[in-house]
Amino acid sequence: MFVAATKSFVKQVGDGGRLVPVPSLSEADKYQPLSLVVKKKRCFLFPRYKFTSTPFTLKDILLGDREISAGVSSYQLLNYEDESDVSLYGRRGNHIVNDVGINVTGSDSVAVKASFGVVTKHEVEVSTLLKEITTRKINFDHSLIRQARSSRKAVLCVVMESIRTTRQCSLSVHAGIRGEAMRFHFMDEQNSRGRDKAIVFPAHTTIAFSVFELFIYLDGAFDLCVTSVTKGGFEREETATFAALYRLRNILFERSMSIEEYFKCIFFSSRMNT
Repeated sequence: MFVAATKSFVKQVGDGGRLVPVPSLSEADKYQPLSLVVKKKRCFLFPRYKFTSTPFTLKDILLGDREISAGVSSYQLLNYEDESDVSLYGRRGNHIVNDVGINVTGSDSVAVKASFGVVTKHEVEVSTLLKEITTRKINFDHSLIRQARSSRKAVLCVVMESIRTTRQCSLSVHAGIRGEAMRFHFMDEQNSRGRDKAIVFPAHTTIAFSVFELFIYLDGAFDLCVTSVTKGGFEREETATFAALYRLRNILFERSMSIEEYFKCIFFSSRMNT
C-alpha cells in the first residue's frame, strides 16, 4: 500500500516526469541525495524502468578519499493530503492490485487515503557538483562498477533530489464496491477482514526521488546526464574504436580532397601557360 500511495503522489505532483516513486518502505532511507541507484529496463514489452537501490554513494565509486563538497539545499514543497478510489478494472487497476497488499476478491474499487502533511524537497547543488567531477575519476575496481559494467542493460544513476515527510504519516486502504448513493462502502460490513489496512510510518521518510544518469568513459572520466536527451551507460571498446576510425576516415578524406585540389590547380595553371 505504500507503493500505491507514492505512485499516486508522483502522478499528482508530476514534475515533468522526472520524479520516481519510492518502491518500498523498507528501502526508503536508501534514496538520499548523492546515493547510487541502478536503472534497468524490465523488458521490451514494458517501457518503464526499474530502479534498484544500492548501499553506495557517489563518493564510494570515485578514486581518492576526498569528500564531495556539493551541498544539499532543502525547502518545503507542499502539504499533501489525498483520498481517492480507483477502479480495479483496466490497466491501472491491474497495477494497483499488486500494490495495495489486501484482499480484493469480489471488489470493484480500492479507496486509498494518504496523509503525508508537509513534505520537503532536498536537492543537490548541481552547478557545484558539475565543477567538482571534472577532476574526479571512477574506480573500475569497485564491485558495483564491475557488476554494472558487465550488464549492457544497467545504468548507474545518482539521486539528485528526494522528497521526504516531516511528521508521522498514515496510510489506509479499503477494498469494496461503489454504492449508488455513497461514494464508497464496504462490500461486507459483517466480515470486512482482509479488505482494509492501515499503516503509520515515521517522519523524514523518503517518498519520491529523481536521478541523473552517469555516462562513464574508458579512462574513468564521467559525465552527469543533466537532461533526458543524454543517456547514461559505459563507453564500450568498440564505440571508442569506431569513433577513432571515423575520425581517421574524415582526416584521410580531407587530405585526399586537398591533394585532388592541388593537382587540379597544377593542371589548370599548366593549361593556361600553354
